Amino acid sequence: MNQKKNSVPSPAPVLVMVVLALLAMIQLFFPELISPGITLVAVGVAFLGLYMMGWVRDALNLILGWMLTGFGLSFWASTQPAWEGWATPLILAGLGFGFVAIYFTGSGGELLEAPGKHWPLVPALMLLIVATLLILEGMFGRQRLWSLVIPLIPAVSAMWFIAGWRRAVAAAQKA
Repeated sequence: MNQKKNSVPSPAPVLVMVVLALLAMIQLFFPELISPGITLVAVGVAFLGLYMMGWVRDALNLILGWMLTGFGLSFWASTQPAWEGWATPLILAGLGFGFVAIYFTGSGGELLEAPGKHWPLVPALMLLIVATLLILEGMFGRQRLWSLVIPLIPAVSAMWFIAGWRRAVAAAQKA
């Protein structure tokens, strides 16, 4: 918290949680009034607001905020008639972009200043690749896409291995 040691904590986080609880009750009793995706976005933005304002400076708020916002936006988009057929790739992409946002917003502070600070990029990359493959599969067809992708897997693995081997040889020659 960014408050003096003897000061009273701000009531803002409690008020935000009360408002979110009211929003959740409205969603529960009147599900057609507010889209569930928009409700998730509101909750995510609230967590992000609490984190960014410094009222609750916990990594969990940043992570929950971006995950709920990304999932909520993609969930809302997948319920729109124009995007219904792309629900799974949209949701995967929303989660992937959430992890990218965690990396960029957490890099400036103490959250990601550790040896493994790039961890959000790993699930982001995996989710975004799968979303892209699902979109391409829908555009080109499953058989055609995988007949192009499958040969790339051993080729990329071989290049990765050769690059590592070359670094090891260069390091051994310097020693």
